[in-house]
Formats: sequence, C-alpha cells, structure tokens
Amino acid sequence: MTELLDVTVTAISVETTARALEVRAELCRILGPEEVFLLDDLHPDRSHAGTGTVVGFGRLAEISVTGDRVTVRGSGPVADLLRARCGRTTTDPWAMLRRVTALFRVHTDVRGFSFGFLTTVGYDAAAYMEELPPRQVEPDVPDLTLTLFQDTLWFGRQDGPPVLLRASGPGLPEPLPLGLLRGIPDADLPVPDAPAPLEVRDTVDRETFLGWVERCLDRIRVGDIYQIQVGHRIDVRSALTPEEVYRRLSARNPSPYMYLLTQSGTTLVGASPELLFRLDDGLITMRPIAGTTRRDPTGADNARRVAELRADVKERAEHVMLVDLSRNDVGRVCRPGTLAVTDLMKVEEFSHVFHLVSTVTGTLDAGRDVWDVLCATFPAGTMTGAPKLRAMEIIDEIEIERRGLYAGAVGLVDVRGWAEFALCIRTVTHREPSPGDHRYATQSCAGVVALSEPKREWDETLAKMGAAHWALTGKELA
Repeated sequence: MTELLDVTVTAISVETTARALEVRAELCRILGPEEVFLLDDLHPDRSHAGTGTVVGFGRLAEISVTGDRVTVRGSGPVADLLRARCGRTTTDPWAMLRRVTALFRVHTDVRGFSFGFLTTVGYDAAAYMEELPPRQVEPDVPDLTLTLFQDTLWFGRQDGPPVLLRASGPGLPEPLPLGLLRGIPDADLPVPDAPAPLEVRDTVDRETFLGWVERCLDRIRVGDIYQIQVGHRIDVRSALTPEEVYRRLSARNPSPYMYLLTQSGTTLVGASPELLFRLDDGLITMRPIAGTTRRDPTGADNARRVAELRADVKERAEHVMLVDLSRNDVGRVCRPGTLAVTDLMKVEEFSHVFHLVSTVTGTLDAGRDVWDVLCATFPAGTMTGAPKLRAMEIIDEIEIERRGLYAGAVGLVDVRGWAEFALCIRTVTHREPSPGDHRYATQSCAGVVALSEPKREWDETLAKMGAAHWALTGKELA
C-alpha cells in the first residue's frame, strides 16, 4: 500500500422500508454486534436535533488507547497501515490521531461526515489534556476508542430513502451486497416488558451522598470552586439484552443523541440530550445543559414547574457559570470576534426532566483542527464544574468509583475534519454478557453551587437516571 490511502466515497440511495434499529438487528445477526453501530436521532423537537440517524457497518480497524498503551485491532491492509502509524505506546494521543487521519485522501462530493471513525472518549482521557493527579488505569476500559467503518447508512439525511455512504479504494475489502440491505424487512420490533431485575445496587447510600454535597459546599464557601458536578452509580443485573434495553429506553426517552454500540468489549446504550460540540465547515457549536427540574408524570403541574425553573436563582446561577465555561472553552480555539451565545437558557423537555439549555458558537481559528476542539472542550464543564481543573481534582477525591465512559463523549469524526460528539450521559454500560444475566451500570451527577440543598441534589441524580433505570428494571426511581 502507498503512504496515503485514496478512498472514494459514493452516496447510494437504498430503497428499504426497514427502520434503523431493524437494519442494525439484521446486520448484527450477520456480522456480529462489534461490527455494527447505531446512532439514532429520535427527539421530536427538530429545533435541537442531532445530525441524523446512522447505522455503520463493515469494520475496518479499531484503535484503543489505555494509559500510554495503544492497541489496533483488525486484519487487512488498512489495519496494518494504522498499526504501523500508531505504534504500541504514545505519550501524545492527539499527535498520533493527527497522523492517523492524515493517512486518508478522500474523494467525494458528500458534505459533513463521509468516512471516518466512531469515537468514544472516556472521562479519564482528561489526563491527556490537563495536569491531573495520578490515577489507577482500568485496563478493560480504554480512554479512547476509534473504530473505522467502510459503510454508513443514513436515515433522514435528505428527503427520500436512506442513503448509503460507501467507501472504496485500494486495500478496502469487498462490501456487503446492496441487495442484502434492500431485502431487510420492516419487522416493527416491539417494546419488551422488563422482568424483575436480578439485583440492584447503588454505589452509595443517600446519607453518604448528602455528605459529599456538604463537602462540596465547604469547598465553595472557601472559594476553592464555584460549582461542581458530583454523582453516583447504580448497578443492575437483568435478563434483558442490550438491544431490549435500547428499545425500552428509546420508547421512554426519545433523545437527539441515542446510541447502541459495542467497542472494546463494552456496549453503550444511551439517550443523551446534550451536544458536547459539533464542528461543521469551520463552525464550532456547543449546547451546554445545566439547570434541571422533574416533570410531573401527569403533566398537570408542568407549566408551573417550568416557570419555577426559569425563575430559580440557584438553577440560573449554575447555568450561567457553565455557559461562561463553554464560552471560555470555545474561545480557546475560535477566531477572535466570532464567539457568540444564542438561545440563552431555553427550556427543553425530556421524558423525566426539563433542562435549561444554551448555544455557544465560534469559528475555528486558523491552524486548529478537530482534536484541538476536543482538547479545549473536554470534559464538558457541565460534567465537572468551575474552575474545571480544580473541580476535577475534588471529584477525584470524593467519588469512590472511576467514571469510565460516563461523562465522556460519543460521536463521529470524519477524516477531513467534520465532527459531532454527544456527552455520554443518560447512558447504560454493559459488560461481561452471559445468557440471562447481563450486568449494567448507569450514572448521573448533580450540579452543586452555593445555594444548593443536599437533598435536592440527590433527587436530581435520581431524576436524571430515571429513564435508564426504568428501561432496565421497569420501575421508577423515587
């Protein structure tokens, strides 16, 4: 193979009545779950929709970084070339990833995403961006995983049938026949009932968490921090499979950034409401979410709750702090004079909660790229607090479990520079599958500011985990 790999991406209309989840299920049956991913945009309010719904398949290679160790999985010329470029260790994964994306010369007239990597970024990847205390590396949970796929099938990207973006070129294998995609039936997969869970265990009890919040308030009172995100995890053993959990979650909490994917032995089932950032034709967009209130299950009291959220001094203060942090993050990599805030403190509705949401934009500065934007914005201030570095140090002192992929990011990176990442929240992680006994975990945080009441912060964590917990157990969190 040559030093540069020429890739031609062709857009092909695929006449099918099958929906994305049904296509994913059939391709998983043929290829296996690690060979297929689903990113699904299901939120009914199109004003804050994601880029679209996509099923990716035809895995060419997977790169994972854990501590300083680099692993490239896959066979064939593309995987071999990536293996040679990545090496076995790295002290600068961003320089390595720039070398990787520079390997490909893409020929296409497709805008936005055409060919690139499904990417997950664990919370602890912050250690590559900031000077943080030494940490215990979890060998089974990579800090970064990037999977390169040959084919992506897009639903709703344009009017008409789904569009297949198919990569071809030297070193790329023969793709799946188009007839296979066109022949997938519309199966109308039902939403399964949830059997009684085999076990449910919280990593902390309520009183311990209230004590954590008091410790955070002490740090705020002495001026150490202004705001901090502190949380906990619930572990569940269930007979439900990840696909069944996804079907339940998508029915209960349709969100703009839903996903069902497996990388490095971990399956993510998510319904994220929050964009970390989008980089599209040089425009950086962030949509920080901060400020939460529960929805009324009957709907009768929702108008009052929304009005109280808009007027709540504590929630507004938390939101303004984190919008300011997003402005600082975007400002590090955008052209001077292009930073802007729009839709300040808009209220958006989800299955269990209302959120305050704002939009921050800026034009990418000359000499910057997608990896600079990721380093500038990660982890999201809505997952840490402010000042970001000090808040992360205190989180590391207080929380008793590593966050892993929670509070990280999930998204797509095109080798030409386009990218879109969602925060890895409202998410269930699944490892060590065994028939009839699947092990899941879901996490959430609450934002602590000077006006916080510990009990309300505990309640906020339960509200945020509500949809995922219901998907796993069929029960509401009190």
